[in-house]
Amino acid sequence: MVNFFEPLTVGISQLRANTLRSILSLVGILIAVGSVTGIVSIGDGLQNVITKEFEQMGGFASIWSFAPNTWYRDNSGRWVRRTWEEHVTERDIEAMVAETDKIDYIVPNIQVSGSQWAVRYRSASVDGRIRCTSERYLETENMSIARGRFITAADLIRRVKVCVLGSQVAEDLFGKDIDPLDREVKIQGMRFTVIGVLEPKEFFDNDYNDRTIVPITTAQLRYTGNDYINWIQVVVKNPQDVDEVADSMRRVYRRLHEHGDEFTVRTGVEEIAGINKVLLIMKVVAGSIAGISLLVGGIGIMNIMLVSVTERTREIGIRKSLGATRSTILWQFMIETVVLCLFGGLLGVVLGFLMGQGIAAVITSLTKMPFTSVISPKMMGFAVGFSLFVGIIFGVYPAWSASRLDPVEALRHD
Repeated sequence: MVNFFEPLTVGISQLRANTLRSILSLVGILIAVGSVTGIVSIGDGLQNVITKEFEQMGGFASIWSFAPNTWYRDNSGRWVRRTWEEHVTERDIEAMVAETDKIDYIVPNIQVSGSQWAVRYRSASVDGRIRCTSERYLETENMSIARGRFITAADLIRRVKVCVLGSQVAEDLFGKDIDPLDREVKIQGMRFTVIGVLEPKEFFDNDYNDRTIVPITTAQLRYTGNDYINWIQVVVKNPQDVDEVADSMRRVYRRLHEHGDEFTVRTGVEEIAGINKVLLIMKVVAGSIAGISLLVGGIGIMNIMLVSVTERTREIGIRKSLGATRSTILWQFMIETVVLCLFGGLLGVVLGFLMGQGIAAVITSLTKMPFTSVISPKMMGFAVGFSLFVGIIFGVYPAWSASRLDPVEALRHD
């Protein structure tokens, strides 16, 4: 029976005797494991932030739908204008509500932007990002009012000219000393009364603070002259019924439109699955690149161990002449390699944690959004396990070489 304690004791004592060499050997593993752990922790943290925000916006209970684009790519890849046009309308919304009782509410949206939609107050002007919507809009965007109020169902019915300003729009137009509430701004020459200001909000590169919100019915009456809607967000009472409601929406489109099959209906589950797929690809690519350094670190350890075998040939001969078996010598060198990789892997996890926290702090300071890296127990186990795997793979040959040395020839080695 192999005595594991003897090679373990000898192996660790050899690592302590060659401290500098041992440290240099594990640096490659440490950096590699730290890089992989840090990169994956940022990816997992990003995924958590997106999922949390998506949940707060009711994303898993939501369905987004819009009409076919006026332009499409043909088989040659060129953009071609369709010979027909279809639009989501109020009639579609009414038919969807009548089709199923599992819809909680529907939020219609029209968005226009550009200098021609500038919001003006006296001599101040802000290029407009006008969102025309309904009273439940804030719920779908996880936003809140800082001052005043949001648009109401009564505003929609009466088609009144009121607006709610994003925090940046309010500051650019009125500064910090003037209260914008009940003051009038102009949008395309029409006067709108400011009834509210939104709480500041940013989510990665999505800036909510430069929006101006008006009742969709007012925009349809005053600007578009029709009941066309850019897109709708349908919020379902129970997230488990999302697919059923999506099917009912498709039936409505097919029934009311000649090209009903061309309308897009996407559920929250499909949206988050697409996001997660992108994040997974990012983590795999980044992790693979970092994994190459782990391979290089393993080769470096094998090289160091081969040098160690050459330097300790006489020692191996003496141990064999005193009765040490091949398995004892094999285990001695295997344990040295595995201990190096294990220690490097554990330190690499610590380094990865610190890297993740540091990068998360930078992201938070740049985006003004709380962000934390996440290192799961599964990831920690994988990192340490993989470093052990590297130690075993790259330690086999040096250990085998040491165990095969002839004791007589080893004793002659100078």
